[in-house]
Amino acid sequence: MVIAMRLNDASEIISTQAYEAVINVKQNLAYEDAIGRTEFKSMFDLASAWQGEEVRLNIQNPELRPRLHGDESIRVEVKWPNEATRMIESFMVATNASVGHLLGAIGAPLPWRCHTPPDAPEVEELNAKLEELGVDIVLPRPSTRTHGQSETTELSNLLGAWAGTGVDLSGLDTSEETPESEVEPYLANVLDPEARQAILDALESAQSKASQLTGPVRRVVDQGLFQLMQRAKYSAENLGHFGLNLDAYVHFTSPIRRYPDLMAHRQLKAHLHELPWVHDEEETATLAAHCSERGHAAKRLEWELVANAYHIHLLRGGALGEQSHDGATVQGDMTYNARVTGLRGAWVFLDLADDGSIHGRMHVRQLGGKRRLLVDEHGLSVVPAEPDHNGEHPPVIRLGQVFPCKLRGLDVWAGSLDLAPLK
Repeated sequence: MVIAMRLNDASEIISTQAYEAVINVKQNLAYEDAIGRTEFKSMFDLASAWQGEEVRLNIQNPELRPRLHGDESIRVEVKWPNEATRMIESFMVATNASVGHLLGAIGAPLPWRCHTPPDAPEVEELNAKLEELGVDIVLPRPSTRTHGQSETTELSNLLGAWAGTGVDLSGLDTSEETPESEVEPYLANVLDPEARQAILDALESAQSKASQLTGPVRRVVDQGLFQLMQRAKYSAENLGHFGLNLDAYVHFTSPIRRYPDLMAHRQLKAHLHELPWVHDEEETATLAAHCSERGHAAKRLEWELVANAYHIHLLRGGALGEQSHDGATVQGDMTYNARVTGLRGAWVFLDLADDGSIHGRMHVRQLGGKRRLLVDEHGLSVVPAEPDHNGEHPPVIRLGQVFPCKLRGLDVWAGSLDLAPLK
């Protein structure tokens, strides 16, 4: 299947057509080998133009690639996105969105790829944490306004949900609302673009402010913003894609790897040949839920397998990625100046390379000796459960600080490195 997108002078997509075709692969080329080659300049230029219009949240993580050599040797590569991978990603996103609009407009049942904005309680929790830290960043409560709704209607819905049906809200003015008939059915439950843009702008502004911070506080803010992001899922109801700032998005570009892509291909072919939909609404909803569940299970398995391979590599004395780490060997144990990125329950979570590539965890009881320790209410520090002789609870460890630690072992079942203080 080939998707042809016609652009205007501003590189905006103004029309989309689909074709069945035979693709003749002329050359196999690695992403890195395409960078700087003149024959790809127009592709890079177009991708760059699209990327320039995006709200870019800095939430990218590296890809860990274990490489096994023989029975014993393990090497782990750390791959970060480059200009070529970002270019292809831009083209795939544009294609997926174009197919979503093309099929959505004609009422095709689809397994939409949906990503919702941050939940209001989590935003409020992060705001409380930042206020406790003295950081001048306050995120607004995420809007729930959908296409065609006015702010008044949104307020009416919120009040109705809070107060129940016994409150008369008929006096609120809804004159700003777009008539329901003017909203495409497949966009009816999608967050209003202006409301979505406002949330994204607020998050981008918060990241910009965070970049001006230094030391531990910056990592706390970065981690808090990252953890606001929801997990994407498949749904028979189109809810839009918050992270990509799109009204309609389906997985279409990888039908040999993902079943939802294959479903989208089948629906598109049915449309082209004027046949009934291959998947009806009921079957689409069932398959979307199934694919979401199995996809998450497969991703968890992948994370655990990759993490365990990487952890075995480290426990054998391997370096982080292809560069050497700045730790030393103490009685056979690798040591790291790790960053504290999370304090939850009885666990301290640490980033070994301080770049998001590899993590471990440490139980709070390893910090206290005979003292009983607790994580405070905002998850900002580990403190003694009982006050000292001055009646205070001095922090033992704080969120965001650099903490010297060593590898203690591998928790195979949790897929996590077990760390211990360097003492």
